[in-house]
Amino acid sequence: MQQLFKRIKLLTNGKYKIPYCSCLFIEDEINCLIDSSPPDEEMIHLENRPIDMIINSHGHTDHCSRNYCFPSAQVLLHPFEHQRVVSGETYLHDYGFNHFPDNPLKDIYLDAVKFHSRAADGELTDGQVISTGNVEIQVMHLPGHTSGHCGFIFPREGFIFTADIHPDLKPFYAMIDSDIDEFIISIEKIRQLNPDILVAGHGSIVIKDKISQRLAAYRDELFLREEKILKLIKAGKHTVEEMAGEAITFEGKFPAPREIFFLHECVMDWKHLQRLERLGKVVAEDNHYYLR
Repeated sequence: MQQLFKRIKLLTNGKYKIPYCSCLFIEDEINCLIDSSPPDEEMIHLENRPIDMIINSHGHTDHCSRNYCFPSAQVLLHPFEHQRVVSGETYLHDYGFNHFPDNPLKDIYLDAVKFHSRAADGELTDGQVISTGNVEIQVMHLPGHTSGHCGFIFPREGFIFTADIHPDLKPFYAMIDSDIDEFIISIEKIRQLNPDILVAGHGSIVIKDKISQRLAAYRDELFLREEKILKLIKAGKHTVEEMAGEAITFEGKFPAPREIFFLHECVMDWKHLQRLERLGKVVAEDNHYYLR
């Protein structure tokens, strides 16, 4: 655990390892966690510290899996995320298991990602201001990664916690309710604020240099993937599964376990195809996609 600002500590090991994330611990009149899935070696720092409130950026287990460890805490979460933190079946559905059902890892997936049902106690809304006493947190709805994904502005300290919008990683949008157009808008929303510091949820998380340019490159990765999909259609790949087999999101090679990352690729490619349909660049016929 490291001191980030006077009352804000950072729980991180600086690595990108699922199902964990980097979390903020605000030690104040109201003790508050921003996301609740720190690595095991960081979780020990919260022992014997009362947690009054948990603010979750979204409902992925790598950001909320330890909510259940704090039964007396008030959990706040965008309403679009509420159902999937309660129901394992909803969580699996939202990750596309029902759309691409022949996945041998479906039955063990929830345990693997440390899913624990814990209902939210309240809602987050765009522009909402939350005070822990001396620290003010402004909610910023940043959909795209998921429909209820949020970031948090800390105006007094001068930084934004952007959760799963990380300009040094690759965009990820593998949920049924993910949306690429919304993702682009969310990235631009952060850029327009011209922040001095971003704190992200994974990897090397404190970002201070060339933030606007790095966010623009992150956004442009979405357009590059779209061009690759158009080329795949032109080359004779017409189903989501055929396109996903090329692993364009993962630079041609799936990480292990392949079955899970192939599913993620299917959903993300499908999201691009939905956008390309809206743009009038492709047409769908019987689950086959063709250039218009």
